[in-house]
Amino acid sequence: MNEANINTGGIEEGDMFFGLFKKSEKAEMVIKGGKIYTFDPDEPVVEAVACKDGNIMAVGEEDDIEDLIGSETEIIDLEGSVLLPGFIETCGHPVLQAFKKVCLILDDHMSQEGVLEVLAEHIKENPEKDAYFAYGFNTSFVAKKPTEETQKLLDQICDDKPVVLLDISGFEGWFNTKAMEQVKQAFAEEAEGKEPEEMPVITLSYVLHVLSPIDFEQLRASVISLAAEYCQEGVTTIFDCGAPDYLHAIYQEMILEMLQTDMLKQRFRGSLLIARNIPCDYIIGKLLQKRTTCAEINEFINCNVLKLIIEDQDDMRDDAIKTSEKLLKNLAVRASDQGFDIHIDTIGKKSIAKAFELTAIARASGSRKTHFTIAHTDELSPEELSGMKEDKELCEVASTVGDIDKKCAYFDCATDVKGAIERLTIDAAVELGVSDSFGSIEVGKKADFVAYEKNPFEDTLEKFSRATALMTIIGGRVVYDQRIDRPEEWHEMLKSKQKEMDDQMLEEDDFDDDEF
Repeated sequence: MNEANINTGGIEEGDMFFGLFKKSEKAEMVIKGGKIYTFDPDEPVVEAVACKDGNIMAVGEEDDIEDLIGSETEIIDLEGSVLLPGFIETCGHPVLQAFKKVCLILDDHMSQEGVLEVLAEHIKENPEKDAYFAYGFNTSFVAKKPTEETQKLLDQICDDKPVVLLDISGFEGWFNTKAMEQVKQAFAEEAEGKEPEEMPVITLSYVLHVLSPIDFEQLRASVISLAAEYCQEGVTTIFDCGAPDYLHAIYQEMILEMLQTDMLKQRFRGSLLIARNIPCDYIIGKLLQKRTTCAEINEFINCNVLKLIIEDQDDMRDDAIKTSEKLLKNLAVRASDQGFDIHIDTIGKKSIAKAFELTAIARASGSRKTHFTIAHTDELSPEELSGMKEDKELCEVASTVGDIDKKCAYFDCATDVKGAIERLTIDAAVELGVSDSFGSIEVGKKADFVAYEKNPFEDTLEKFSRATALMTIIGGRVVYDQRIDRPEEWHEMLKSKQKEMDDQMLEEDDFDDDEF
């Protein structure tokens, strides 16, 4: 055996024979038969990779990896194709993209008249809907205005079906009279016969829960269709750059369904979007709640990022609801103290300076583990940048705020295929602060890969941008294979598997009742 050609994660020579191999530890999956680009500078190209427990167990030459193959090892023969680290989407808006197919996504820079005009057109084009839902209006349209006045504006457009609008921050609603009548009726029915302390509290979450203005089956199909697109693009991990909590929670539930039915196609990393003044205690509590919810599935579904949007005050409309600097500073300190990462989208050069200032304040408070990302589109001179950036671990990226269709901008910022793939792998992992587990094919990292039938490095950047992945693998498990998968059937498969799970749970409940 040639130890120089196999990497087992720093195992000493004596340990190699009397540790790993003496115990006859075998891989769960071995991938070989092609060219494997690791993006590990010490071993850039290898012939085979072995995986166990969702991680990379060894990389090296085929002959050496053979020792890790057991009777139950799954062998993936690349048949001459190329394997790369799984691609990481850092600039996407999967939540809003999925909802875009089932509701109306507004531009928060629209005037009130513009919103009403677009909403009226949407209702006219979708007469079959039982309720109408839109997201993204400017909070100032309803702030400090009589409820009857704002309801009547929507009643003039539609008075026989519920109309529900969620503002850009996700913490303010705008409803027509029909919607509020349904909420009052539901509240009365739920409150009947209860003591005062048992009465439900009418919050925005309660109102949205009662109205449920989303066609959930249509949304589920949209989520699965989007997952298929990401598979074809070679994406194995997605970071959502910001969506309101209500939409994020629904999307995450659907991703959880896919995980429970063995149909998860990408790892999902979510964030909590804050775009207006909200009590700091509430925000930190919501972040802690989201992290706790994902604790047991953290490897696949994760929400550990506070997403802030800072806009130059001079460029904001006069009636816009502004996020106070005091809140931003408190959030930066308290969120980082709790171990949350912070992703800041900036609009305007002055806001970039404020974002750098926030990171400095948080670091000065004693937090060193928090990963900061500042997203902006303004060009900064070396002099401007040197005056702002003192945190060497801070990442700067292009902002996608206001452009929910934009995905990872590798085609825009790369000059060749190598640069594009580095942007999607090692650079993306650094940007998200997860380079210890993702971004390259190295021992100990997650076994996430994408395979291409043709070598991307032999194509032009333009051809690579249109290339379709042959296979994607997450945690040592094939989740997409172009040769056998039919994404158009995934929706029905998910429904079928979900029904099987529900039926099984009912049977178990009946059995428990019989036992009792």
